[in-house]
Amino acid sequence: MNAGYNSVALLMTDLIFSGGLAFVAIMLWSLTREPAWMLLIIGVILRFGEVVFQTLDHFGIISLTGIHIAGLPLFWLVLRGVPSIFMITGFIVMIRGLRIP
Repeated sequence: MNAGYNSVALLMTDLIFSGGLAFVAIMLWSLTREPAWMLLIIGVILRFGEVVFQTLDHFGIISLTGIHIAGLPLFWLVLRGVPSIFMITGFIVMIRGLRIP
């Protein structure tokens, strides 16, 4: 029974912090139009969406288990990977834009 409380507490902590991060990212979105920052902001917002879906799935509100790859639902693999892809791309764009003498 303790494991259930721990997982809920961990999920709620993740939801609170990723929600705060998404809020700050949206505030930054209105201040910048640089491609690198936009990609990072999109990655953060998608990460918050992943945490929301994870929370809804944990409480049994939704269940998105259609196609499986290697025993894992494809939806969850995509939802976990896409924010990281956007963030990696944003960092690459940022690094390429640096003008190092």
